[in-house]
Amino acid sequence: MSSKKEQDAKKCWACKSVLVEDSKLGLCPKYINKYGTPVAAVGSLGLIFAGKQLLKNGGKIVKVAANVVKNIKL
Repeated sequence: MSSKKEQDAKKCWACKSVLVEDSKLGLCPKYINKYGTPVAAVGSLGLIFAGKQLLKNGGKIVKVAANVVKNIKL
C-alpha cells in the first residue's frame, strides 16, 4: 500500500519515475532533451504564427472586442 506522500509525488509522464526537482514539463532529466526540445520548438512556432495573425487582423480584433464590450454594457 502506498502512502499519501508517494501518491502526491510528481512523476515523469514519459517513464513514470518520481521527479526529484520541480519540472515545468513534467519530465525527468533523461527525457527533457528527448521530448522537451521539440515541444519548445512547436510552442515557439505557434507563438510566431499567432503574432503574425494578430498583426494581420489586429484592426478586426479590436473592432470585435469593442462591439463585445459595448453589447455587454447594454
